[in-house]
Amino acid sequence: MQDSEAAGVPSAAELRLQRNLKIIVAVLALLLAAGLATIIARILYVASGPSMQQAAPVAALRPELSMQLPAGAEVRSISLSGDRLAVHYTAGDEEGISVIDLRTGALAASVGLKR
Repeated sequence: MQDSEAAGVPSAAELRLQRNLKIIVAVLALLLAAGLATIIARILYVASGPSMQQAAPVAALRPELSMQLPAGAEVRSISLSGDRLAVHYTAGDEEGISVIDLRTGALAASVGLKR
């Protein structure tokens, strides 16, 4: 047996171990490739689908709206989210945020801010 080890010829146990290791490496490579393909397919599926946030239908929005602000008010910022418009304003020492429902044109909320 020492003659075969000296000559570099692997034993039957070593050959079986090498075969098993090759099988394990091949299976892990297949699992890695399948996982990567699954991730890429999922990204493409989610990217090609409709967006989660639905835009308000344009025909349902009122074409003209007006909003009452305190006298001398200055608009600081405006933010739109779905069918709600938030207007941040200052009027002298007074500061607030008014939220308008764009479908109805009604004031949905008014928040006074204190410093």
